[in-house]
Amino acid sequence: MNHDNRERLIAEASKIRDINKRRKYLEAQRVSDEDIDGILDDVHYKTKGRDKFPRASKMKFTRDGLAMATGKAVAEYRTWKIRSQLGSVRKALDACAGIGGDTIAMALRWPVVAVEIDPEMIEVFRHNIEVYGLQNKVEVVQGDITKLVNDEGFKSSLSELDVIFFDPSRRGERGRTVKTEEYTPPLSFVEELLKICPNLCVKISPGTDLDRIRYNCDIEVISNRGEVKEVILWFGKLKLDQEKKTALATKLPEKVTMERTTPEIEVTQVKKYLFEPDPAYIKGRLIDTLAQQYELTQIHSKIAYLTGDELLRTPLLKTYEVLRVTGTEQDEINAILGELEIGRVDFKARGMSVDMRKIHEKIQGRGRRRGLVVFTMVGKNNAAIICRYA
Repeated sequence: MNHDNRERLIAEASKIRDINKRRKYLEAQRVSDEDIDGILDDVHYKTKGRDKFPRASKMKFTRDGLAMATGKAVAEYRTWKIRSQLGSVRKALDACAGIGGDTIAMALRWPVVAVEIDPEMIEVFRHNIEVYGLQNKVEVVQGDITKLVNDEGFKSSLSELDVIFFDPSRRGERGRTVKTEEYTPPLSFVEELLKICPNLCVKISPGTDLDRIRYNCDIEVISNRGEVKEVILWFGKLKLDQEKKTALATKLPEKVTMERTTPEIEVTQVKKYLFEPDPAYIKGRLIDTLAQQYELTQIHSKIAYLTGDELLRTPLLKTYEVLRVTGTEQDEINAILGELEIGRVDFKARGMSVDMRKIHEKIQGRGRRRGLVVFTMVGKNNAAIICRYA
């Protein structure tokens, strides 16, 4: 298949969202099975890559490399914070470079030594660095970082090193893992990296149990556009306070960061408005902090909903106007929805077990208005909170 025809098919297939329909389209174009698989891979890279990289159309990807790569917004936030904390950076080490996303973000600002063990990934990495015109800012080292840290020649090349970025592979033998000692290298490898430079930035899985992180570091949960993207461990001068560990949550693109506090928050009945925190603040356990900041109460001590009588507009909270609080009987909910003329209904559940498939089948309002039914616990009781979007 010639290049122009392949590019045309990739462009057309990229417009089709359903994967099965993409394959059927290519079959209808009489593309061979072998070419179809390659084209579908390229379509995947093109559609997923442009969500993370502004120059994705010119870059090369691998499936695992793209899945692990940091998106532009998060990578830029990280480099901004590194510069803010350190003032200036003479040189950075990217210990597990992958396809180059994090190296690119750093090399746009300062020189980088990038280490990658996989020779095939190195070729992808070099291509992507050249796409951004950064080949003169990046020193590429092919090798095993766990061995290089004991190599005197390698360590001598890091004489002006100010920061290390460590993004270990989070894919074990059974696929993606949230267990930090199944990373490659394992998270405990930070102890070796800290011997080279105390200023260390470590990316870990959002699914990690943060209570298991025992290192003397700040822990920051980062979301972008309402989705938790990663958790970062900050060591050395990258910590906010050298005297303590700090738990943080940051919402992008607004770049709103809050530090966790542990105030005692009152639990009350549902008030005029129901508030749902940004997922980074839920993962980082800053619900009490948000409640204190905005003078809100909780509806249950262990459920991430807040409530208050004043309308709030903040990127950290989704706001719903409460119309009725009732039990979870489906007939009762249907009757109330009809009374309120709500015919387009969304559903959420938190803190109680709900069969969403049955809920969608059996709860159907009447009317032209749009509303939301939240299944949760209020105090000690299961409840349905019927709302509209504020």
